[in-house]
Amino acid sequence: MHDAMELEIRGIPTVVICTTPFLNSAGVHARTYGRSGFKPVGIPHPLGGITPEAVKDRAESLIEGIVEALTEKE
Repeated sequence: MHDAMELEIRGIPTVVICTTPFLNSAGVHARTYGRSGFKPVGIPHPLGGITPEAVKDRAESLIEGIVEALTEKE
């Protein structure tokens, strides 16, 4: 999160992908850095212990959210 916030502050669009239980924490970190409009992208938890194909399916389902996070103005 720290690196992403530093990049965002410098005007470089950034996306953070985290499993859904960590979305709240990511939001708190963003607000701490003055980036209250920053929207991390959530991926269903857990990632550990699932097949590579299941990870790929989950990742593919995030594409639209990632593009939106990178192109949407705060």
